[in-house]
Amino acid sequence: MRPSRTLTRVVPLLALVGLGAVAAPASRRPPVDRSAMSEAITAAANDVGIASPASYAHYLRAQLSSLAGDHRSAVDELRLALATDENEPLLLTRLGEEYARLGDLTRAERELRRAVERHPRYYAGRLLLGRVLMEAGKPARARTHLRRAIQLQPREPEAYLVLAQLHLDARANEQAVKVVEELAVALPGESIGYRRLGLALAERGDSARASVLLAKAIERDPGDVESLTTLAQLQEKAGRVSEAEESLARALERDPDSQSVLMGAGRLALLQGATVRARAYFDRLLSLSDDPELAVRVAQSFLSARDMPSALAVLDGARKGREPSPRVSFYAGLVHERLHHFDVAAKAYAEVPVSSEFFSDARVRRAVCLSQGGDHETALALLREALAERPDDTDLWVQQARALERGGMPERAVAVLKEALGRKQEPDLHEALASTLRRLGRASEALTLLREAIEQHPREPALRYTLANVLLALGDEEGALTWMRGVLQVDPNNAAAMNFIGYVLAQRGRDYSEAERLVRRALELRPDTGSFLDSLGWIHYQRGDYPRAVEALERAAELEPDEPVILEHLGDAYHRVSRAGEAASAWRRALDVLALNPEAAEPPEQRALIERKLKLLSTGAADR
Repeated sequence: MRPSRTLTRVVPLLALVGLGAVAAPASRRPPVDRSAMSEAITAAANDVGIASPASYAHYLRAQLSSLAGDHRSAVDELRLALATDENEPLLLTRLGEEYARLGDLTRAERELRRAVERHPRYYAGRLLLGRVLMEAGKPARARTHLRRAIQLQPREPEAYLVLAQLHLDARANEQAVKVVEELAVALPGESIGYRRLGLALAERGDSARASVLLAKAIERDPGDVESLTTLAQLQEKAGRVSEAEESLARALERDPDSQSVLMGAGRLALLQGATVRARAYFDRLLSLSDDPELAVRVAQSFLSARDMPSALAVLDGARKGREPSPRVSFYAGLVHERLHHFDVAAKAYAEVPVSSEFFSDARVRRAVCLSQGGDHETALALLREALAERPDDTDLWVQQARALERGGMPERAVAVLKEALGRKQEPDLHEALASTLRRLGRASEALTLLREAIEQHPREPALRYTLANVLLALGDEEGALTWMRGVLQVDPNNAAAMNFIGYVLAQRGRDYSEAERLVRRALELRPDTGSFLDSLGWIHYQRGDYPRAVEALERAAELEPDEPVILEHLGDAYHRVSRAGEAASAWRRALDVLALNPEAAEPPEQRALIERKLKLLSTGAADR
């Protein structure tokens, strides 16, 4: 006997006649759906009347017991009903149903066989017997009775659906499709077979057949929202995004208030770059509910499309007019911080209450933003509070040191990091201290620190990466490349190291082939990374291929619109292809970013260099 299978499916093909889970008795027989059997019987069009009043009374009591979940009592009442009306097919079939509900498929099969032997043309008995045999692991016998049921009632869909399920369970998908096609011929215009099998095949990953069946279901019932939404998922998976959005738009014609469909349609519109259309979907969605989680999900969709202004509009709108949700405030803070709106971000983080799961992170982010905005005293107080609660949190020590450095207390910053290293020798602390020393002009001390740390942590790529950056800042390009190649020896798939080497090689004006190979490999590992595309664009620029440089740098600026190095490079490339107005615009955007976030300057004198280019632009002399 085959092992019993799980009868509850993710997407049941046969919602009307499927078997679901009920508690199995001590016999350990498979569980059986409580409602499917009754619905299968009800579907019969030729039920025979119960002649005896006593039998009918027991039948009614059996029905009441069954509805109350007392299937053992229902069995007893049906047996009493059969004592005075032993050949009534409805009673025999109901008895088989109740045994099935108790999980006793052997007795269920016995009673149902009695029903069909005495009444061979009784549709409900044939249908239910086929279903019970299928669940009992007897597919050949099940097929025989289901085919007979179809012959008896060719315009009743249930037997077709059970037979299709039987083929589906045997992974005979093509046979299941043929059964559904038979049903479509028997019931022209009816969509149930196409719909049920299409949904089931979609769940099982047979996208091609599922798409065809769902399309046929929609032809017959253009307002079938579930089929339309499932078809849209399959179309998106196949890369047919515009068709997927069209399917969802059709679903919205029938159900304009479906939140899931509106969310999906907005997301698909964003994938196509149709921001206005996406906003229309999302505005409709947000008008239906005040649930802050919806605002967060819509904002995340805009963020995925790198449309931070729209994400902010949604989040800030959700914060107005009522007590802001901690989650909404936290996400608003993150986006404002990303846009260097440090004062506004700090206010958003301050809205997160102590009781919220976001409070710890919000307090640290608020401190960072206050420090960036010049309120170092409050920032340091918040960080001290956090450190008192989490003294082993390495990031808190690093953030405290940065706040001290920004506040004009660099030596205290160094002391804090050394104290942290005294507590715990962490690579991140070594890296932070070395970077601080480098910014203070103490590069040789930073190099010594890093070399000692690498001896302690020889397999830590971050330390080697930082050492390479320190050497590059000191003008030792060869040493920087050597150490960065060492990063790849420790971590062969370190995309940032590949990008570093490629960019430095391009800056040196040689080995362009190796530089491009490394940067393209980095992009394979981390696609759509703005800094990597910037490096690729700069390689093209250094080679003199300015049109390709513009193409790569424009994409980099789309991905990282607030990165001054990328904006400066884009201005340089525009200048080379005689697009002076766009060059000036890119350089001015870089200056705007640097005004908001001076720490982003690379090199430190970047602002002065860009201002000089703008002054020289009219003479055609602006260049790196």
